[in-house]
Parts: sequence; structure tokens; C-alpha cells
Amino acid sequence: MNDTASLPFRLARWFEARLHQTLDFGQTSLRLYGFDVIDPDGLDHDHPAAARVTFLAEGADMEALTRHPDSPRVRDFDAIAIVSAEWRMVLPPDPRRPRQYPVRRKARVVEVRDETGGATIMRFEHEPDHVVFISAA
Repeated sequence: MNDTASLPFRLARWFEARLHQTLDFGQTSLRLYGFDVIDPDGLDHDHPAAARVTFLAEGADMEALTRHPDSPRVRDFDAIAIVSAEWRMVLPPDPRRPRQYPVRRKARVVEVRDETGGATIMRFEHEPDHVVFISAA
């Protein structure tokens, strides 16, 4: 088993921490960003200059984002991110209890992709210190 985190996972964690310092949960559109990795080891230590982030496009939905004139520029970067604010389900404390249904809460979702795979990170507005990490193949 490999204990080394993937580049998309490390970038997603690093970038979401930057966003948490500057962006609230009121965003209504999807945003597309490109990354140039400067110092891969700096990502693990939350160094602010570990990567260069470029804002590429904004759209109401994925279709609008892909039709944006700047979206083809994603090929020029080491990785890309799509950032959104969505209503996501939070599981109840005891999911086995009858009539306990998941509650929906607002979350900032950061999805990072490169040629090796991807990772998704969610941070919920009602519990901002709790971050959910999801690796993708």
C-alpha cells in the first residue's frame, strides 16, 4: 500500500485551506482554476507559494463553464480545480434509527483533477472545522 497522497489530493487540501481564508459559502456559480505546482513539498506544509493559482472561468453550471472561451486553457496547467457551493447531505448521528433522514447543509466543494486522477474536498458551512476528503481514481 502506498502512503503517499496523490498530487490532486494534496492540491485540493492546500487550495481549500486558501479558499477557507478568503471565500465564504455564498458563491452561486462554478469557478474554474488552473494550478502550476512550484514546490510539491510545500503543499504538505501549507506554504502559500507552493503553487500558482490562476482563475480561468466562471459559469452558472458545468455546460456554461465548458463553453467559456478560457476553459480550453486547462491543458496549460499541472492540474485544475472546479469550486462550487452546493447543498449536500449530512448523515444523521445514528443512521439506523427510523425516521432519521439526512439533513442538507451548504458546503463548499473543491474538485481537483490532473492526468493521474482526482480528489474532492467538502467543507460544510454549519461546521467549518470539519472537512471531508474524497479521493477519486
